[in-house]
Amino acid sequence: MDFIKKHHRALFFSVWLILNLVQAATTELFDDEAYYWIYSQYPDWGYFDHPPMIAWLIKIGYSLFQNELGVRLLVVLLNTLSVYFILRLTERKNDLLFYVIVASIAVAQIGGIIAVPDIPLLFFVALFFIQYRTFVKDTNLLNSFLLGLCIALMLYSKYHGILLVLFTIVSNPKLLTKYYTYIAAAVAIILFSPHIYWQFTHGFPSIKFHLFERNAVRYRFSFTAEYLLGQIALAGPIIGFLFLWTASKQKPISLSEKAMKYSFVGVYAMFLLSTFKGRVEANWTVPAFVGLIVLAHHYINDQRRLTKWIYATLPFSLALVFAARIFMMMDLPASKLISKDEFHDNVTAANAIKSIAGPLPLVVIDSYQKPSKYIFYGRGSAFSLNTPWYRRNNYNYWPMEDSLIGKPAYVVGPAIDPFTKRETIFHDTIAAPQFSNYRGLLVKEFFSFSKIHIENIRAITTSVGTIHISCRMKSPIHYLPLFKAQPYASSLVFLTTYNVKGDVSAYLPSKFKVEYISSANLTVEFDVAHSLPAGQYRSKLGVGSCLPGYPSLNSTSFDFEIK
Repeated sequence: MDFIKKHHRALFFSVWLILNLVQAATTELFDDEAYYWIYSQYPDWGYFDHPPMIAWLIKIGYSLFQNELGVRLLVVLLNTLSVYFILRLTERKNDLLFYVIVASIAVAQIGGIIAVPDIPLLFFVALFFIQYRTFVKDTNLLNSFLLGLCIALMLYSKYHGILLVLFTIVSNPKLLTKYYTYIAAAVAIILFSPHIYWQFTHGFPSIKFHLFERNAVRYRFSFTAEYLLGQIALAGPIIGFLFLWTASKQKPISLSEKAMKYSFVGVYAMFLLSTFKGRVEANWTVPAFVGLIVLAHHYINDQRRLTKWIYATLPFSLALVFAARIFMMMDLPASKLISKDEFHDNVTAANAIKSIAGPLPLVVIDSYQKPSKYIFYGRGSAFSLNTPWYRRNNYNYWPMEDSLIGKPAYVVGPAIDPFTKRETIFHDTIAAPQFSNYRGLLVKEFFSFSKIHIENIRAITTSVGTIHISCRMKSPIHYLPLFKAQPYASSLVFLTTYNVKGDVSAYLPSKFKVEYISSANLTVEFDVAHSLPAGQYRSKLGVGSCLPGYPSLNSTSFDFEIK
């Protein structure tokens, strides 16, 4: 007992780390993890969906172990260090209470093994608040530089890091009167400038996607309800409501704690407001967890009557976590009880595809996760053809498409057309639960032009039944000869409109063919015939592929009106 009292911290963090290492090594990849692993195969300063930190971490870990543990190794280490740094942020120490609180937050344990951008962000948020506490106590050049470094590392992890910076300034406006603050800002901007340059040279795709393409056409109450319920579950799941309530009640006792309080409230409030624009993923509030844990710890520590509830519910929380760990680790067939089981049967699915496709490359319609998992588990080449029924992602930038054009490929697509609700051209059945709603098709000469990026779109109705489009088309220079050859030259540009639910409502061909594209950067104009009724429309543009009815998606959304 004396040994435990003396070394309780080392024991707690050792058990935490070992459990997560075992979990990481024995659990198949989550869908997005496979996608981020593909990130690491193409190192860059930026990606369509996220900054590059998660790719760098996976690259390092995978260089040591070419398996799931390698993908997750650095993430597991950062998760453990995050908990340690959050403990350091507690002003009034009650280590036992702290251990119980973090152990009661299931996502802090299980989520800590998943190689996604939220984990490095949480780590650098904790580091940011530690350095901010040092900065306000001793404001000097070195601490300014280190604060700027922490800000840059947060931003390299996930763009949400900027929220912590903004809410920290709101919590302490006097920061704006200190020139050391501007030194920290300059350091952050300089260190983050390679990513800013990447965004500039690629047309700011991440900004367009996160700020505009994610917006729903119409508000749904389910967006807000799902968000609220998700936050309670994420903070608990059993006693999450108590942690949220106690954190909100805690009065800050220092400038650093005040910054955590403002960030905690601000992040939750901002994403609550965001539900009025579209669906908000539950994990987007993860950077608020530093404030959540520290503030809840301080309030509960001062209100000892609440500790009995925390201690009483811990066994139930641990039982849930244990059951989830066992389920994830066991070699099970994909569960029929869970509609989206991403942790099982991935090798079986890859082998099922390989038994039909053989050595041919795989093309999956409208999924960035499935080709990523096929590359990881099937060790084959794959590509995601993103159509107007889906969204763009980094497969619109990676070179996979280049190597497929003009060659045979095995294409997997939906069994039922989402627009016509009829059976599609895909007919081969695939014996894997992950592909139960998909069918396959051998294509002798595949082609698509996902890497054409259509920007600066302006659409007006010039006459009854005609929409006039002006836009800029940016194409890879090595695609230009292809545009003049058949069968590629006849590929048309399509206009797709969406209804208030965000589903495709019209699919309209233009008369503009890719053979008219004569340079890598070209401004063009063309007309689209239509029979649409009067109203406001949200639309996107795509370019035809070898698959009738499945053009690539080549633009962000734009609006026009038919009067």
